[in-house]
Amino acid sequence: MGTLSNTPTMAPKRTPSISLDDLALNLNRQGHFSEAEKVLRDTLDLRQRLLGGEQPDTLKTMSNLAITVTVQSRYPEAERLHSETLDLERRVLGPDHPETLRSMTNLANTLSREGRYPAAEKLQRETLQKQRRVLGPEHPETLVSIARLANILSHEGRYAEAEKLQQETLDIQRRVLGPEHPATLVTMTDLGVSLLQQSRYAEAEKLQSEALDVQRRVLGPEHPNTLRSINILSSTFDSEGRFAEAEKLLRAALDIQRRVLGPEHQETLGTAGNLARTLLHEGHNTDAEKLERETLDIRRRVLGPNHPDTAESVYNLAIVKERGGKRDEALVFLREAIDHGLSSRETLIMEKDPDLKSLHGDPRFEALVRHAGERAAAARKAK
Repeated sequence: MGTLSNTPTMAPKRTPSISLDDLALNLNRQGHFSEAEKVLRDTLDLRQRLLGGEQPDTLKTMSNLAITVTVQSRYPEAERLHSETLDLERRVLGPDHPETLRSMTNLANTLSREGRYPAAEKLQRETLQKQRRVLGPEHPETLVSIARLANILSHEGRYAEAEKLQQETLDIQRRVLGPEHPATLVTMTDLGVSLLQQSRYAEAEKLQSEALDVQRRVLGPEHPNTLRSINILSSTFDSEGRFAEAEKLLRAALDIQRRVLGPEHQETLGTAGNLARTLLHEGHNTDAEKLERETLDIRRRVLGPNHPDTAESVYNLAIVKERGGKRDEALVFLREAIDHGLSSRETLIMEKDPDLKSLHGDPRFEALVRHAGERAAAARKAK
């Protein structure tokens, strides 16, 4: 740290905003997103006034602010911030600079959270190609990009491809970062999701439980990553028919998420949707429908009517109606879900979804399955 002297031979005094940036990053890691955002906005204002809008430290603060906005599920605002930062970095730092590549990954992540998977995949692959060349195949930033690409593929229903990438990444992370590094644990959880989607329940549960045990100890029981892992493990329990265990985990996680992340955060809504599905499997149809409708109302308002998560809630309401013997209403909800953003993942399982078994064989349902397949094929072709 420099002194207050203006003597040219002395080391220059560092501005307070540097330590504030670090403080915001620490707050983010602890899940205190609103506090981190305030620090970053104050820091950005200070940097822009003292250093200028195109100075590298200013751009780094802009990027950190965009990340903080993303994790609070304010995706249009985050996309705008990421895009603005990326445009400046490409011009000021160059298209292959590590900070530019990091912003490309962050923008791809935001696009994925918005449900724009083809656009996210295209940008993430472009980023990854550059990172492997510029940073190397085992650089932490390269590994983040591989993990995020795998997550996008999983959302697109390409589970075997996702699993392969996740397993390769996990092997490197365990060796390079260590088995208890937060990024390693996230990859373990994501790999567990790919295994779950392929009905490999025992493998998925083992991996997810191992990751969750370490996260509870290293990150704490209320960290967003810990809560996400609880949610995912509960899905595995639900798939295995262990509904009471799944409900217990989900209720505990949902209470914490509503308090820590807020009731409108995407992760909170995901847990609420999973709890509704588990309640339905337990036969609590009224409670399940009430919770799913509440979740759908928030998703429509926060994410929009065409977001895949919103469509998933509509899909789940179709299941509620099917369970209640209201087949006509179930078919109406299914059509709405398909036409308004239902993900490739849900589309792939719809035809054989046991939660829709009373509709199997109904010509109207078979027509909807064909319609869903045609839309998915058109989306792949457009990509």
